[in-house]
Amino acid sequence: MAKLDDIRPLIKEKLLQLGMELYDISYHRGPNAVLKVFIDRDGGVSIDDCEAASAELSTLLDVENFSGSPYRLEVSSPGADRPLRSQRDFVRARGRTIRVIARMPDGRQKTVSGEVLECTEDHLELQTADQKIEIALPEIQSAKIVFSFK
Repeated sequence: MAKLDDIRPLIKEKLLQLGMELYDISYHRGPNAVLKVFIDRDGGVSIDDCEAASAELSTLLDVENFSGSPYRLEVSSPGADRPLRSQRDFVRARGRTIRVIARMPDGRQKTVSGEVLECTEDHLELQTADQKIEIALPEIQSAKIVFSFK
């Protein structure tokens, strides 16, 4: 029986073959066990993408003998309000307004909202209402896109 850490790289590789990427994965045990796989791709995820990934992953998980007991596989997009975690997430959010909670070097927590200008391996650059600021990626505790409905 394979463990989640054992199958994560296999799932990631299978999704890459399908032109998708693994955003997150979780497994909830119990009588109604669920393996949740969140996928992403440039341009967004469609229902057809979820169906294709589900079919391929189902076969992979059977071959790898993922669980010794019944479970349900759910494949979906992480959604529009997903947390931004990686440099790639911030690059994709370029031009969008995000809200960032960061731990500053002095230990204080700071919340900043601004438009994503750039993201390198080390820093995120935002344009706030009155200034450009840089935040070191390791200092970011959470970040999400800010949606405005007009």
